[in-house]
This record gives sequence, C-alpha cells and structure tokens, in this order.
Amino acid sequence: MKPYTLHAKNKKELEELRDLFIENGFKLNTEGDNFSFLFKRAYGNWIAHLIFIILACIVSALFIFVNLVIFLYYFYKKSQYVLITTKITNDGEKIEFDKLESIDLKKGKFS
Repeated sequence: MKPYTLHAKNKKELEELRDLFIENGFKLNTEGDNFSFLFKRAYGNWIAHLIFIILACIVSALFIFVNLVIFLYYFYKKSQYVLITTKITNDGEKIEFDKLESIDLKKGKFS
C-alpha cells in the first residue's frame, strides 16, 4: 500500500505531527532530519477471528484457513503507513501530499 505523505513546514511541525500519530497508536519506523515514517498495523475484526476459530474447532479446520486469509488481507491491505517530510521535491520530482483529514487515525489494530 502506498504511504500517506504529509508535508511539515519545519522540524517543529514535523515533530508535532509525529507525536499526534504516535498518540493515536502509530509506531515510529524510521526517522531522519527531515522526515518520519510511521505505521499502524491492522489485523481485522477480533469478533470475526473468534467466530472462525470456534467454527474451526466445531465444524472444520477449513475455517482456520479462512481466518488466516482475512488476517493477511487486513495486515497487508488495511495497515496504514505515513511519511511526514519537510521536503517538497524528491530527486527533482515534486512530491504529491495527502491531507491530514484523509487519514483515519482510529482505523487499525483490531477494528
């Protein structure tokens, strides 16, 4: 999944945005002088996982496979990645930025 890219005007704003995301459950992956890269993993709905585990115990082990597919889908497709940078260009190309409002801070983990 393509990371959300946010622009910070200066180092102080970068640190404020980074702290906002950390307070909302994001983990800091990499940090430099002019960027921070954060992520929040998604695992799927815990109730659905519980139901599939119970069905696997009662009915068929096939439900474990379905549960694994659901988990992997959320883990790889629904996890969120955020790059906060003070740079406007990268190797001469203009960076396209996302708006902070487009990022769902509550989404992730077990939803």
